Amino acid sequence: MSDTVGQFIEFLRRHDDEAWAAIVASLLPDVHPVDQNALRVWFAFYPVKLFRMLAEDEARARQDCLLNGRYRLADHIHTSHRFFYGHRFWPKVQKAVLIDLRTPPRTTLENHIRQAARRTGVDPALALGITAVAYATLQQVGVEAFLTPPPPMDVPPLEPELIVAERRRPEPRTVWDMLLRSEINQTYTIRFDEHDPAAKFQAIYGQPLTTAAGQMPNAAAFKAKDPRCVAGPIPTECQTGACGTCWIGVLSGAENLSAITPFEVTRLKKIGYPYDGTEHPVIRLACKTVCEGKASIVIPPWNGVLANWDHPPIRG
Repeated sequence: MSDTVGQFIEFLRRHDDEAWAAIVASLLPDVHPVDQNALRVWFAFYPVKLFRMLAEDEARARQDCLLNGRYRLADHIHTSHRFFYGHRFWPKVQKAVLIDLRTPPRTTLENHIRQAARRTGVDPALALGITAVAYATLQQVGVEAFLTPPPPMDVPPLEPELIVAERRRPEPRTVWDMLLRSEINQTYTIRFDEHDPAAKFQAIYGQPLTTAAGQMPNAAAFKAKDPRCVAGPIPTECQTGACGTCWIGVLSGAENLSAITPFEVTRLKKIGYPYDGTEHPVIRLACKTVCEGKASIVIPPWNGVLANWDHPPIRG
């Protein structure tokens, strides 16, 4: 590793979750609406705290924090951000970021991100979010892993404005529902992978998301892909909000889900997942989140109790 590369990696690793949160908050107004929530969700899914825990003592972190699933970002460098519209620009973003390794860091990390986004040749509003993800990925996985070539991009050729419009379009209602003017028995679509037309389930108004997902016709089949998914695509265990296994990100339709309750806020904090203080946050516990309209969600590839690292259990 050259001196300049080493200096830039060291510069990146001085940024903790608080520093990244400030950068993301500053970038968000300039990110296209199609990826604004995606940016917030990704940094919740891959916090620096988790990276440092694993680097310090992975065996202890796995045991104390009850880590399950694919919690190492290095295992899915090129696909962790698949739920971004900007995912399709990943190869260009990789090249743009690597230019910064030729010289010592010369400005703030936010400025490096903005400059690299412009170097991609893509509309900066569409490149900005995925570029921030690229720098955070480089920080956690290192140069050699970051340099590996990505697989072919498999994304639908849709314009971002069409995706945003589709997310905002009201769910079609039957004539009978409109005549009754009632939400009773009204069903809504919850998507959990916008790239896959089949990756969706129907939720009745007032139904928790985990319950609705568990009633999919092929709910049992998801366990073969992910052992955490015992009933549908959302991993579940306790169904009471205590374990945090069913935490999810919300790409769109946060306002169509029930407002977060004080209990859920308490559980998110005790489990160690982020809460942004809003009535309809982008990080939720699916078993405590009730459907009130259509939404698009993202299911994290791992779960655990990060708060345990600050206060590890006493072992005999």
